[in-house]
Amino acid sequence: MADVALALNARIGKTLPRALAAPPDAGTAVCTDARAALRHRFSRIPVAMALLVALALALWPHWSWMAHRMTDGSDEPWGILALITVLGLIGREWRRLTVPPTAALVASAAFALAAAVARLWLPPLAAAAIAMGALATFIAAARRDRSATPIAALLLLALPVIASLQFYFGYPLRRVTAALAAPVLQAAGFAVEATGAALAYDGRLVLVDPPCAGIGMLWVGAYTAALLSYLGTASARRTFVNGAVAAACVFFANVARNVALFFPEALDLGWPGWTHALIGLIAFGVALLPIVLFAQTTARHKRNAWPYWPQRYHRRVVA
Repeated sequence: MADVALALNARIGKTLPRALAAPPDAGTAVCTDARAALRHRFSRIPVAMALLVALALALWPHWSWMAHRMTDGSDEPWGILALITVLGLIGREWRRLTVPPTAALVASAAFALAAAVARLWLPPLAAAAIAMGALATFIAAARRDRSATPIAALLLLALPVIASLQFYFGYPLRRVTAALAAPVLQAAGFAVEATGAALAYDGRLVLVDPPCAGIGMLWVGAYTAALLSYLGTASARRTFVNGAVAAACVFFANVARNVALFFPEALDLGWPGWTHALIGLIAFGVALLPIVLFAQTTARHKRNAWPYWPQRYHRRVVA
């Protein structure tokens, strides 16, 4: 029967009834090579990066609360932009991270422990802010050529703070905005009086509503100042100055926005509904331009402030 099978296989072009079996140790060799490649890949990850990931995992209760707060509709999810920015900055420079000194490691661990204890007595937002302090301390110590203040500001902006800022500072900002907009309109010839968070004119009240308080513009201005401070390797003092300039630019731009919105709201000019949003965008652009221009001066030259600019263009600017 064996001779018949060999003859049949040879007739149809086969010399063996089945394929050659793999050597007994082939699977073991492949598995060993895969493990070696995996170990080599993990060995290329800096120790500082592994420690940072471990610290972030240790703060998981705060991440869970932040995710719930941003998705339950109680707050604006703008913090996701700041968090993605921090991840992008770390991802771009992860090979440059070094193991922080022992004092910084102890400080980061102390912040993380304090954040865990704070959840028992303090509001979750305050505990999460302490947790962001742990991350900022570690990252700043791992990149010793940069100040901790810009990255700490970005991490704080990653928190769901819009609703809290609107609750505590919304009405005061609206009232001050109305008080400053009224003299401007009076100088333009309109008998306008500030009444609380509203403008009274010809028997009408033009309300400065919560969106016109400028909280959203303030968040974006602070985010822009913090990001440019990090890219420009600004010191802690200069970062605070950039933030103060951003707050001032946003505030006065918001006053100008409310002055401009007085005309379509009080004079029945018949402007289309999208005019309100357009005036807000123009005011935002007016505020953002000086923030960017001022923050750029924090760097020694444009190559430090904008590392992704081509070298050829940098030489032409410096020359």
